[in-house]
Amino acid sequence: MYADKKPDKVDPHELRLSKWLNCSLSNEPLRQPCVIDRLGNMFNKEALVEALIGKKLPKEFGYIKGLKDMIDIQLEVVPGDGSGNARFQCPVTGLEFNGKYKFFALKNCGHVLSAKALKEVKSSECLVCYKEFEECDKIVINGGDEEVAVLRERMEEERSKMKEKKMKKVKNGEVGANGEEFSGQGAEVSQLSGKKHGIVDVKGVDKVVGKVKGNGKVENVKGVSHGGSVKRFKATDMVPTNATKEVYASIFTSSKKQSFKETYSCRSLPLGRN
Repeated sequence: MYADKKPDKVDPHELRLSKWLNCSLSNEPLRQPCVIDRLGNMFNKEALVEALIGKKLPKEFGYIKGLKDMIDIQLEVVPGDGSGNARFQCPVTGLEFNGKYKFFALKNCGHVLSAKALKEVKSSECLVCYKEFEECDKIVINGGDEEVAVLRERMEEERSKMKEKKMKKVKNGEVGANGEEFSGQGAEVSQLSGKKHGIVDVKGVDKVVGKVKGNGKVENVKGVSHGGSVKRFKATDMVPTNATKEVYASIFTSSKKQSFKETYSCRSLPLGRN
């Protein structure tokens, strides 16, 4: 009988290079624009976005929900690379991006630096763009099981904080039914509208355009549209204390239109002309 053909052994070196040089989703060579997720896996951004839109993302990457879970990274290309090995390097130390050395991506700016560079030059600023970062902004690329567990715990903690923050805004009325947040004057109007605050219809009132005199009175009022109206006061509405309503109203010609009669000394004129 013929012996069964043994499967070809996988070269560990090639397997390591593939993990560092290829997209974790499509297994195609990494090319800009590249992104990493919160756990340090690298992707070609186009491939990851297409998988999200088509809902074809494998279960192992199910924690990636959208663009907010992707971090754009900038990889330093090795000048004149033709060796077939690492195509990227640390922009500070020149160490090859091939899995032999630990690398970090800075979440706030996206630059990828070797752990050696960050250790030798102790700084709270990126060594390439000088943008400030904190320890929690460092994401290890292709880390070990323990390192990935720490990143996963950090990711869940950040999501929990965001959820609590959103729930607090909903409780305080800062988030509408469609999830939009209110801000500025629009929030005050939306919160104050309703019978409770004496506002019936905010949209039904337009601006009252007029000219202000020196004594503070407004003239040439153009009015109110969209169902609103300007209240017109009568003489009887402003009766002084201890005054008789009928006597006070008789001072004004608009109080009783029917009281105008002709006499031997004067003649009643149409309203608006006397």
